[in-house]
Amino acid sequence: MKKFFAFVFFLSLFNQLNAQQRFTVQGKINNYSGKVYLYYDKKDSVYTKDGTFLFKGKLGIPALSYISVPFHQRVEPMSFWIDAGQTILQLDTASFKNNRFSGLAVKGKVIKAGHAHQVIDSVRKQFSKIMRSPITDDEKKKNIRQGVSELLRQYPNSIISLSILSGYKEYFENKELQQVYASLSPALKTTSYALVIKNNDIKPVDIVVGQPIANFEQNNQFGKPVSVSDFKGKYLLVDFWASWCVPCRQENPTVVKAYQQYKNRGFEVLSVSLDDDKKAWVKAIKADGLKWVHVSDLGGWQNAVSRMFNIQGIPTNILIDKNGIVLAKDLRGEDLEKKLSEIFGKTK
Repeated sequence: MKKFFAFVFFLSLFNQLNAQQRFTVQGKINNYSGKVYLYYDKKDSVYTKDGTFLFKGKLGIPALSYISVPFHQRVEPMSFWIDAGQTILQLDTASFKNNRFSGLAVKGKVIKAGHAHQVIDSVRKQFSKIMRSPITDDEKKKNIRQGVSELLRQYPNSIISLSILSGYKEYFENKELQQVYASLSPALKTTSYALVIKNNDIKPVDIVVGQPIANFEQNNQFGKPVSVSDFKGKYLLVDFWASWCVPCRQENPTVVKAYQQYKNRGFEVLSVSLDDDKKAWVKAIKADGLKWVHVSDLGGWQNAVSRMFNIQGIPTNILIDKNGIVLAKDLRGEDLEKKLSEIFGKTK
C-alpha cells in the first residue's frame, strides 16, 4: 500500500492547475462517421474526418468528461478525465438494443492521458485490488481509508483527491468530512463532489462547553490556510462576524480592547467572516483595527465553518482554552470582559 502511494506521489501527478490551461482530446473512432460530442464543464462538438476527431479547449482544474455520438433514442458515453496537455482515445461504436432502449454505445480505451486520469485510474485499480484480496472487511476498509487519507494529506485542495474521497465517504467520520470541505478553495466548493459532501454528508457539530472544539481550516485574506490547531497553547476566541453586520461592527471595540489587554498573556482571536466581498471584508478589518488573524471562504451565509457549527446569527463567538476545550460561547460586552478577567486576573 505505502509503496503504491509513494509511486503515485513520485510521479507528481496531482499538481493542481489554477490558471486556464490548454488541452486537446483527439482520437480515432471506428464504425462511425459524423458528429462527436465532448462533455466536461461545457459541451463541445466536432465532425469526424477520415475516422478521426480533435477537440481543443481550456480549463482551470481537471474535469471528468465523456465522449458520445448523437442518436435519436440513447447513447452510452465513454468517460475519462481531462486536464492540461494531450488525451488520445481509441474508440468503437456498436449498436445495442434491450427491452427499454436501443442506440449506439461508444466504447474504447484511453491511449494517452493527462495527470488526472492517470492518478484516478491508478488509485481505483489499487483499491479494486484491495477489495478483491482475501483479507477481512475491516482490513479492507482500513487500507482504503489509509490510502484516501494519505492522498488528502499530501494534496488537501485537489479535485482529484476530492473525487476519490467521494467514492469512499462512508469510511470517514462526519467531522473529517467537514474539515475536508472547510479546507477547499472557493472554486472547488462549487464542484459536484464538494456540494454532495456539503449538502448530504455534513451534519452540524455541537458546540459543547467542556468538550474539544472541532478543528477547521480556512484561508486568511492573503490566501494562506489557518486552522484552530495552529493556536494550541493559547486561549482563543473564535469570533463570527461580517463587514455588513452592524451589531458585529458595534461589538468590535470590545474585542479590540480585550485583545490589546491580554494578547501578551496568551490570548488570541480568530475571526471567521461571513462576507462574500473580499474588498469589503479587508476594508472593515483595517477600519476597525482588528489586528489579529482573519479567515473566510467568502461564501456569505454558506461559509463552511459557520455551517459546520450551525451558526444562526452574528455576532457570536466560542472561547476555548489552551487545549482546545470549549470554555464558553456567545460572550459579548461585559460578559467577555468578565470571563477573560477570571482567566487572566485583573490587569494592573
